Amino acid sequence: MYIKKTLVGVTLLIFFISILSIQSTKAQTDTSDPVFQPSFSVSGSYAPFSFRAWGKMLNSRHLFFKLGYTHSEIDLFSFRTQLSSDLILTGWLKFPIDGNNGDRESLYGFGMIPLIATMPLRNGNNYPFLTSSVGFLVTQNHFPNKNGARFNFLLGTGAGYHFSTGRENSFQIGYKVHHLSNGYMATENPGIDSIILFVNFFFNP
Repeated sequence: MYIKKTLVGVTLLIFFISILSIQSTKAQTDTSDPVFQPSFSVSGSYAPFSFRAWGKMLNSRHLFFKLGYTHSEIDLFSFRTQLSSDLILTGWLKFPIDGNNGDRESLYGFGMIPLIATMPLRNGNNYPFLTSSVGFLVTQNHFPNKNGARFNFLLGTGAGYHFSTGRENSFQIGYKVHHLSNGYMATENPGIDSIILFVNFFFNP
């Protein structure tokens, strides 16, 4: 319960810091504000290592391949925010069974990230952005063992840069601080904290 409250508190803190960051850069924006268009995306993300923060697992890696749809844009506290959803076609986890340097186990799964909020830090076709996401992953076996869970939550927040390659196509690169855990729905909940590197390719319908 304590860890759940901590995660909620940290997520809210990062959100408000993001809002303040956008406000501080707003005065430097250019005047070109492209009209929002829904778009499909193909993306991949890779976490080459993990660290101990809320999670306890070290020396873990994971890889996701996703299909996404950016479906709407809203004004959140007067700031332009794009909302999208991703379907995780393939998720791969590799982690030490003892949580440190022991024998490795691999799990595969699928999932969904129903809410991704992306906030451009300036107008135009090329811009830095902040992003936060909430989702889940379901694996073929329990993580990390039979006392764990097949269903695990995914939380992430980070930043990146959006590049336009033409009227209809664009791509993003960036990183996220990422957390995976089952939220204490099972006896064991070691969790994995990692830095995820991602690339997203967008195609307008």
